[in-house]
Amino acid sequence: MKIERYKRRNNQNIILEMTPLIDIVFLLLIFFLVATTFEDIDTGIKIDLPQSTIREVKTVKEVQLSLTNSKEIFIKYQEGKENKKVPVKKVNLKRELAKVLSESDNKAVVISGDKTLDYGYIVEIMTLSKEAGAEQLDIDTVFQK
Repeated sequence: MKIERYKRRNNQNIILEMTPLIDIVFLLLIFFLVATTFEDIDTGIKIDLPQSTIREVKTVKEVQLSLTNSKEIFIKYQEGKENKKVPVKKVNLKRELAKVLSESDNKAVVISGDKTLDYGYIVEIMTLSKEAGAEQLDIDTVFQK
């Protein structure tokens, strides 16, 4: 497709072709899509975290336990470059968590529990995590301004 013809001083026509311009735009688009890293923000687990006025931002490379309001437990961890999310039952939590922690260099566990869960249930999960080999336990919250 030709846009417009311009006359030069020596009477030669300049033609601007759109095809190479479109090719360059698509190449740039593909480059930025490939070069961008995508973060797993929405995990698909519905958890309403409790709020806190203390803000401490950590990059989570630890093992994370996600506890839903219906007491479902998910172990989230990174294996190589792949993020894993494994559902487990409470009776199998100690064994499964010990297996994941044995393969991890960092023995920290982050617990993300729904705010409607009772305190006793959270303490049971923390106890099982410690028995499985967790050296550090953190509780995930949402920052409240």
